[in-house]
Amino acid sequence: MTSLKTLLQHADPLPREVPRLDGARERIRLAMLRAAESKRSPARIVRVPLLVGVLVAMMVATMAYALWQRGTTPVFAAVRFEIRLAEDQPTPGLIVAQVEQSARLVYLHPEIVVGNDDVAEASVAQDGVQVAINVRFLPPGASRLQQATAAHVDRPMAILIDGRVMMTPTVRAPAGEWAIITGPFSRADAERIAEGIRK
Repeated sequence: MTSLKTLLQHADPLPREVPRLDGARERIRLAMLRAAESKRSPARIVRVPLLVGVLVAMMVATMAYALWQRGTTPVFAAVRFEIRLAEDQPTPGLIVAQVEQSARLVYLHPEIVVGNDDVAEASVAQDGVQVAINVRFLPPGASRLQQATAAHVDRPMAILIDGRVMMTPTVRAPAGEWAIITGPFSRADAERIAEGIRK
């Protein structure tokens, strides 16, 4: 009976191969490399556009997110609160809005000066029948509000609650750490809003 070692030696093609010169071996090696290169080329052509497409999609998504962040307040609060600068006359790039419970239109700047993330505390105050919400801002928000209103004297700013313009006071002097919100709401509504702004 033939051993396994003998069978494997007979199956090995190398001993029966004709010896080749170094030049012939080099030609075969180069031919094999060229064949491998030609098979790989289409895959590379497909991968490059796919990679570019993925990068472009990521850039578009990043830009869209950045624009969304500039134009809206991230809503982690129960009540969305924003202060924006406003104008009495329409100008390209401004957002038209109607003041709550009035026919008055104002034109909002797209940038939010302060929002929920800038609120340190909010409380309700009542003077007779007039109900107000007092809002105190954290130092970075107070600083932004002061800078924005200093350049906006004698023009309106808008205070928005859940996307609705509640009031549009005219800026008479740079605002600071506090804002007082009055509007057509009951004490219960004011307490709900104050509680919602803080969350």
